[in-house]
This record gives sequence, structure tokens and C-alpha cells, in this order.
Amino acid sequence: MANAPVWDLTSYFPEFDGDAYREHIAQLEFDIARLESLADSLPTLDEGTLEAWVELFLIDESILSDFSHWSSYVGCLAATDAQNERFQQESGRVSQMGARYRNAFAPVMAVFREADEAAVQALAAREELKDCEYFLTRLKEEASRRMDTARERLASDLGVDGISAWGRLYDTLSGRLSFHMTAGEEGEREVPMAQKRELLQHSDPEVRRQALVNSNAAWEDVAYATAAALNAIAGTRLTLNRHRGVEDFLVEPLFGAATTRKTLDAMWRAVDSERGPVLDYLRRKATLLGRERLGFQDLSAPLPGGEQPSYTWEQATDLVISSFGAAYPKLADFAQEALDTRHVEAEKRAGKRPGAFCTTSLKSRESRVFMTFGGTLGDVQTLAHELGHAFHSRILADKRPLAALYPMTLAETASTFAERLVQNALLADPAVSDAVKRQVLRARLDDAAVFCCDIRMRFLFEVAFYTERSSGEVSAARCKELMLDAQRTAFADLLDPDELDPMFWASKLHFYITGVSFYNFPYTFGYLLSLGLAERASTEKGGFTDTYEHFLTLTGSATSEDAVRLALGEDLSQEGFWRKALAGPAKDAAQFASLTAEG
Repeated sequence: MANAPVWDLTSYFPEFDGDAYREHIAQLEFDIARLESLADSLPTLDEGTLEAWVELFLIDESILSDFSHWSSYVGCLAATDAQNERFQQESGRVSQMGARYRNAFAPVMAVFREADEAAVQALAAREELKDCEYFLTRLKEEASRRMDTARERLASDLGVDGISAWGRLYDTLSGRLSFHMTAGEEGEREVPMAQKRELLQHSDPEVRRQALVNSNAAWEDVAYATAAALNAIAGTRLTLNRHRGVEDFLVEPLFGAATTRKTLDAMWRAVDSERGPVLDYLRRKATLLGRERLGFQDLSAPLPGGEQPSYTWEQATDLVISSFGAAYPKLADFAQEALDTRHVEAEKRAGKRPGAFCTTSLKSRESRVFMTFGGTLGDVQTLAHELGHAFHSRILADKRPLAALYPMTLAETASTFAERLVQNALLADPAVSDAVKRQVLRARLDDAAVFCCDIRMRFLFEVAFYTERSSGEVSAARCKELMLDAQRTAFADLLDPDELDPMFWASKLHFYITGVSFYNFPYTFGYLLSLGLAERASTEKGGFTDTYEHFLTLTGSATSEDAVRLALGEDLSQEGFWRKALAGPAKDAAQFASLTAEG
């Protein structure tokens, strides 16, 4: 897309592999060596040894900051040029350094596993570690599920050429993969896999059908490799769980999400019982598309006829900034700053990794947004979404690094809330035609379908896959069966049984992210929580921004349940909270039905 920007990374380092870059890595290596030495010689944690432990955690915090800076930078380079072998090799070097960092910390976990709660609290009470109580308390809990130092170090070392290597292989495959297309105005062509999402939002049903079928044919060609990667990633996690005494594969994902099984189960029960209006919308959408049932490729399709929203980069950024400005001027100012300083990468070109993300350095406290802009309404929402992530990090910029590590459940709340501000602005604007508003509501309800059905499908698949993987490797053919079963359950009878997506397990990047497992349910969690925030914003008006920012500041120092309770006064462990949140999509579905009624 013309004028879509390429980001500026020079504030990280003036150049890749230049003097400043090498000096940064040298300092990082020196500090990790100090951490290794301190950790190996540390005594047990008690009232008489607190000075040494304070020193260790201050060094750890410095390493965390510097490592995130380097990792964020290299991740940006590798995403924008997936075929650059130097960048991919450097990603491997980051993994190796991360393994060494984790190895250095292994003795700390061993001591924390045996330390009593009073000693941990005494350490947290030290002035030098102010605001670190939550971090240290979670460290104590995490340590209870760790092996002895030698085995944890071995696991970390093997991870570089094991689980992390499989993730890098997937990134390389997806970055190089393309598929053949003949439908559409451009005619016969090869399309990078990164552009598949845009084609699935095309108005031409044949373009959408080819995009799904032909991209899946490309994934079929590498199914042996993706199945091997998925089995290796899951197998590594399950093996480590077994040696760590963790029987349930959801324990670590829930801990990482800073939430509980009770809360997760309450959320899914509410989704399953209250998603009727979302399913009704999908039935109505099928009718409008002239179909009895939707094909999987139609889930993100625009409505036929009327105005099909399409945006230049300038129009997209103007819409995002003005929408933010109408409801939240501070967010608008931040977004404008991010655009002016070229902290956004959006150019459409070959060689880019699929997807979108926001990454933040805990050293410079700068964020970068990555996406591929094709001019659709979905792309506008993606831009708003990732800028919401970046704003979240900005709000936490005054917090020390150890108090700025927030879980995905709460991260997705800020991003989805930002998306909703853009949608609200379009729906409230009298200058926007009913045809465009229908498309906006379509996009909004498509999101509801993603979070209530698609994400549900991913979760069901991953639970089934991990359950079977516990007994041995799962073949590519079986992965397809599990995925189809999950689709039929999550979408009920809404999808054409001959037009499902059996290769979704291979094409979805989220299953191959090695640092986080079950990269799915936090999206639904954040989406529904964002609906509650949006409702508060509409009733509290000007006073809401203080409530919202208070909530964001808590996300690095409280569980999901505590952050919501303290800032919003709500109880996430109760099904009623989630049911109430789902009233929003029900209203949208009713408005959509009214705007698309015949006669």
C-alpha cells in the first residue's frame, strides 16, 4: 500500500552489528557473568543474607532491561525480512543468550523453592526492591514447580536447539511460503503467505475461496515439517512438566496469564451459554452472502453491495487518531507521536513475516508496531489494536522493569479497547452512511465471532492436541481431524461441512510461539474485559480515563483478578461478570439485524 511506512529502528541501535550494538551485547554478557557468579555463591534466603539478594535482583533487573532491548530489536529485524539469514542467525543468538540468562537464574529458583514466605516478604520490604513484592511472590510460586539447578540448566541449554529452534523453523517456513492465485483483478500470481489475511477479507467470494484452498495446499506441502514442529514444541513442554511434577498442561499457561482455572472456566461457560446472538449474526451474514452456511473463508468477508470500506494509509491514520481523540485525547497524542517518529512498520511487501505485533524495550521504553497494511477496515483495526498495546506500555513506562511485566490477558484488554474506540467513532458519526455502518458492525460482530467461536476453537484444539500428545506423537492427519472436530464444536452448525479449514493448525502462528503456550484464551478474556471497560467509558465519561489508567498501572503488579477488583470493583471468577460483558455483542447483533432487514 502506497505511503505505508517502514519503521525507524535507529533509536535502538544506529546500525545492526555496529559498534553500539556490539558494546550492548558485550555489556549484557558481562552482566550475565556477574549474575552467574552471584547466583552460584548465594547462601540461603534469610534475614541475614538480604544484602546479597538485593544486589542479585538489581543486576537481574538490569539484564532484563538490556536483554529486552536487544531481543525486541532483533525480533523487529527478523519479522521484516524473514529471508535474511543474518537476522535469523541473530534470532538464534538471542535464544542462546536467553538460555544462558535462564541458566544463571536456575540456582535462584532452587533457593526460592526452599525459602520460607517470611524471608521472601522481608526481601520484598527492602527499599531497593520497592514495588517488587508481586514479582517476588510469583517467583516463589514458580520456583515450587522447578527441578534442581543442574536439570533446569540442561533444559534451558537444550531449549536453544530444541523448542526455540522449532519455533524459528516455523517462522522461516511461513516467511518463505507463498501460494498461487488466479482469481481477482491481478490475475495469475504468487502471493506471500503474509497477505493471506487480506485476501480472506476480499469482496469476491472466489478470491476468498482460492485464498483458503490454495494457501492450505501450500501448507499441505510442508505439513510434515509443521507437524514435527508442533509435536516437538508440545512434547518439550509436556516432558518438562512431567519432570517438574506438573500434571496439568494448563497450569503454566494459567500462571503466565496471571489468572485461575476457576476464572477461565467461568468465562468459557458464559461464552457457551450467551453466544446465541453471535451465532444468529453469522446465520444472517450467510444469508446476506447468498449462502445457506458460511465457508470458513467467509468468516471475515465484507458484506455484498453498497460501500466497501477501503482506506489509504493517510485515511487510516486520520481515522484512528480522530477516533482516539474524540474519546481519549491522551491516547490520540500518543498514537500521533508513534506515527511521527516512525515507530510503525506497515509497508506491504514480500519477505515479511505474517501477522502483526507490538514489541517494547524495557530499556528505552519505546514500542514498535509491526503489520502489513492492505487498506481494509480490518487493517485499520489492527493498527488501532497494536497502538493500544504500545499505549499500555507507555502508561507503565514509569514503573521499574520488574513491575512492568504484564500478562497477555490484561495486555489484550488495552489493545481491544483501542479497537473499539475506532468502531464507536464510525458508528456514532452521522456523516458515515448506513452502508458503511453495516460494514463496521459486521467487522465488530466478526470480532465477536472470533473471540467467542474462533478462539474457542483454538483452545479446544490445543486441549485435544496436548491430551493426545501426552501419549505420543500426533500425525499431521490426526491434527487435521482434531482441528475439524474443534471447528464443528465451536461453530455449531454454522459452517458448511465441505468448506472447513483442516490446515488451521499449521497456518496459525500462535500454535508455534515457543515462549507462550495456549496463546488463545487470553484474547477472549481481554476482549470481554474490554467490553466492560467500554461500557464504563460511556457512563463515566471524563472520569473514566483515570479509572482506566489506574487499571493499566496495576497490570504489572497484580493478578488479573486483583487488577480488575482493585480498579473496577468486579469479580472475574464469577460467571455473571462475563455474561454481562456479552450483552455488548447482543446489542450489536440486534442493530445489525435492523440495518440489514429487508423492506
